[in-house]
Amino acid sequence: MKKFIFAVILAGAAGSAGAAVTFEDLAVSAADLRLDAANAAPAAAPVTPEPAKLKIGTISKAERRDYITRAQTWRPESSLKTDALDFKTGPYEKMKYAPEELVTCSYVPMAEAYDEGRPNGTTRKFKCADKKGKQFKVKYGADNGELMTEVASSWILTAIGAYADRMYPVRLNCPDCPSDPFKDESDRGAWQQGQMVVIEDKIGERMEYKPNSGIGFDEFHLMTDRVGAEALSGLAHFLGNSDNKAPNQAIACQKGDVAPDASGRAVCLNPIAYMQDLGISFGGRTIYHNSRMNFDKWKKEKLWDDPRACVMHLSATHTSSITGIDPSGRDMHQIGEQARQTLVRRLSALSRAQLTDIFTAARAPLREPRHSAEEWADLFLEKVEKLRSPMGAKTPPGFACPYQTVPPNSAQQPSDFPY
Repeated sequence: MKKFIFAVILAGAAGSAGAAVTFEDLAVSAADLRLDAANAAPAAAPVTPEPAKLKIGTISKAERRDYITRAQTWRPESSLKTDALDFKTGPYEKMKYAPEELVTCSYVPMAEAYDEGRPNGTTRKFKCADKKGKQFKVKYGADNGELMTEVASSWILTAIGAYADRMYPVRLNCPDCPSDPFKDESDRGAWQQGQMVVIEDKIGERMEYKPNSGIGFDEFHLMTDRVGAEALSGLAHFLGNSDNKAPNQAIACQKGDVAPDASGRAVCLNPIAYMQDLGISFGGRTIYHNSRMNFDKWKKEKLWDDPRACVMHLSATHTSSITGIDPSGRDMHQIGEQARQTLVRRLSALSRAQLTDIFTAARAPLREPRHSAEEWADLFLEKVEKLRSPMGAKTPPGFACPYQTVPPNSAQQPSDFPY
C-alpha cells in the first residue's frame, strides 16, 4: 500500500511534467497487500455485552396463587446427607464465611441500601459492602437474641431439608460504620470493631404482588403438597415460631430456577415456600410477645394441646398467621400422620453432637438464662421424643394421628378418635 501511495505521488509529479502514467505503473501486488495487512493495527474485538440477569420482579395475584399451589416446601429426603454434616465448619456446601471469621466491609448508607430509606422490621440491621462492592445484610446487637435464633434455626432447617436463608455467625470490622446504624447514622466510624454479628445471604428472589407481602400459614391450604405444607407448619410449632405473620414467610425462586418464558419474561420453574424469619423462636410466652432463645421458657412450652388428636401447641400473638382455623375449615394446629412422621424422621437425623455444634455456633450459651450447648441439644432431643410419642409413656403401641393429611373442615369434625 505504501508503494501505491508513493506511486500516486510520483504520478502526480510526472503528470505535471507531461509524462503519461498507466494503471500498470500504479499496480500493487497481492504480496504487497498481505504485507500491509500484517503490519496494520489489529481490529478491535467486538464487545459482547453481559446478558442481563433475569429478575422476576412484581407478579400478579393470579401468578402468585399459581406459585403457591406448586410450591415445594422440602428437599427430597433421598438427597439429604444430614449425618455427614460438620457443624463446626457449617451446613452449607459452599461456606462464604467460617464461624467467627473476622469480616471487613464498608458501610452502605441507609438511603442507598433501601428503597424506603430504612429496612423493614425492628431487628437491628444494615448493609455493608465487601472489597468488590457486593452488598450484604448485617444483623447486630450483643443483646439481640434473634441473631442466635436465626443461626440455630437456619442451620437446623438446612440440615433436615427445609429451605432457609443462609446465616453466618461472624465478627465484623467496619471502619466507617456508625456505632448503631439502625438507630442513628451520624457517628460514622464509631463502630465497635470485631463485634459479633450475623451475615444473611438469601437463597433466592421473593415473588410478591406488592412489597413485603410474603405468605401467611393461613394460605398453606392452597398448596398441592399437603404433607409438606403440614410438616412445615408443624416445624413452626416445634420451634415456637410465633412471629409468623405473612412477611416472615416467602414464596421465592432460587437462582437456578429462574428462566425466560416464550415471550422472554422471567418466570420461576420451581417455586419454594419457606420460613424466612424465625427471629422469635426457641422460647415461650411473655407479656407482650414470645421470647427469643430462652432455655427455661422453651423447656416449659408444651408441644401438644391435644396429643390424642395431634393438635399441636403454639403461643400465638398479634403477629401470628397460625390463628386457629384456615379458610378451608382446617384446624391450623392439627397435623396429619404423614407430616408427623416426616418431621420425626428428619429431626431424628441430627445427632446430639451435631446439635451441640449448632447451638455453639449460634452462641446460645451466651444467652440468659445461661445453659450449655449440650443442655440445648438435650432439650431439643427431648422435644423430638415428644413428637415421636405424643402421650409420652402412655402412647399406645402403633399410635397414629387421626388423619393421614388433615382434610378441609377438620375443625368441625367430631373428636371420636380411638385413643
